[in-house]
Amino acid sequence: MDKRTAPVRHLDSVDGTVYGKHNKVKMVNPYLCYFIVTYGDGSVYSGNDLFTTGWDGVRQGIKTLQYKLSTGHIINIPKFKGYLPTIEVSESIEGFKMFHAINVNCLGFEEVVTYRIILKEDRISKYKIGDIIISKSKKNIKSSQWRMSS
Repeated sequence: MDKRTAPVRHLDSVDGTVYGKHNKVKMVNPYLCYFIVTYGDGSVYSGNDLFTTGWDGVRQGIKTLQYKLSTGHIINIPKFKGYLPTIEVSESIEGFKMFHAINVNCLGFEEVVTYRIILKEDRISKYKIGDIIISKSKKNIKSSQWRMSS
């Protein structure tokens, strides 16, 4: 089994070379990245990892939402009416998963603001692990997984 198909559980906070002769890719350890939700009553709920996030266990009434990456980055998501995170991942034919980003869709008053948290870096992209790209859209995202803030 070569490095491209080796399981990622053994990785440190960031793996040096994931694949490629010419393009070296670094990625967070998906087993050590998770969200942290704080509620109005002071209770805290932490997610699992990027494979089984645990978002189903989040209840309504979120006060703060954070993401902790394996690199030590802590990403604080600002206060919005509601949150809907998705994970951007690709899978090779061999079954290796490359985690690209966490897209946290945030419900504003007239738009959806997406915080795209970068999870990998390489020689081609200008973005680094932990960078945040913010975009806005008027498009309504329908899902039963939205969790509202307090």
